[in-house]
Amino acid sequence: MLSGYIKRIWAGGCCPGRDTARQGTRLRQNRQPIWREQINDKECGGGYRRGREGRMNLQQLKYVLAIYKEGSITKASHALFCAQPNLSSALKSLENELHIKIFERTPGGVELTPQGEAFISYAANIMAQVEMLENIGSRPAEVPASLGISVSRASYCTQALSQWMNARIRPEQPLSLHFCETNTEKVIDQVFRAESDLGVIRIPAFYESYYKQLLANKNLCETLLMQFKLLLVMRKDHPLAGAPDITPDMLRPFTEVVHGDHRNPSLTMARIDPTLQDTPPRRIYVYDRGSQIDLLKTLPGSYMWASPVPADILEDAGMIQRTASMSRVYNLDLLIWRKNSPGSSLVRSFADYLQKYAGELAGEWGE
Repeated sequence: MLSGYIKRIWAGGCCPGRDTARQGTRLRQNRQPIWREQINDKECGGGYRRGREGRMNLQQLKYVLAIYKEGSITKASHALFCAQPNLSSALKSLENELHIKIFERTPGGVELTPQGEAFISYAANIMAQVEMLENIGSRPAEVPASLGISVSRASYCTQALSQWMNARIRPEQPLSLHFCETNTEKVIDQVFRAESDLGVIRIPAFYESYYKQLLANKNLCETLLMQFKLLLVMRKDHPLAGAPDITPDMLRPFTEVVHGDHRNPSLTMARIDPTLQDTPPRRIYVYDRGSQIDLLKTLPGSYMWASPVPADILEDAGMIQRTASMSRVYNLDLLIWRKNSPGSSLVRSFADYLQKYAGELAGEWGE
């Protein structure tokens, strides 16, 4: 993939072996690299100028990514220390050149069009690889391997990560690892923007077609990690721990601990059973998974709905996990990644390990 980008970058192509003074002058004048930055050292200060060949350049990609990140042309111009008219002119020129509309202007700023989403996906990957090319000469002999992972709250993902590192990463191997737990929408956005290499999202099965189309529109691939019904997590001495079955009425006197990302009560209940109308009267919304475990440990009678949790984590926390007939909806954990990303051996190694680990864990619950 990278070699393909290099070919495109130097599509004007000069041959070093035949670069006489006359040829070198002619090539420098007439055959500039397609992605060459074509503005002066003052960024936008000197005004935007297109190259002779009228082709997009790296600076334009940088501008578009900044506009997307900031959500408005005005904010992007401030972030880039660039005059807003020049930034608008560069964007308009690029849109005209490609015959697409990247952003829709709105009162609150800008929003990506469907074509813009595809463009941003490619642009983010190109700029990431250009940065690697620019830094290649200054890197030490052994560069720290890099891996970015974003996941919806799931304890088995951290467990799989720990086991994978112990099994596959040499103790002396340099490693730069970024692990982020957040909600499904942010996971998708972080993978789309190339902030993470891999993502794990959690969705109710009845939303599968919607999310698959959303991922396809963003040039993201997906594969199933686990299909499961939500399970109850509670202390071993919980009053309902030994009950043959657990119903909504039985849970009513107790406090539910909920992921803070799921502030919509109807959606939270829909992950269990769409026919359930009543929201539990006592809820605590928590955004940190460690705090959730602390609450379950210290707040008598508290409980939580979760995906299958590894047995050793439950044992260490003094918890049990229970099935309940009221949990009828299948939820899906999907592994996602960028379609046009080359993917390092490190990324592929962890993806394979996580798939195997999740499959074995789901199998313990007969899913």
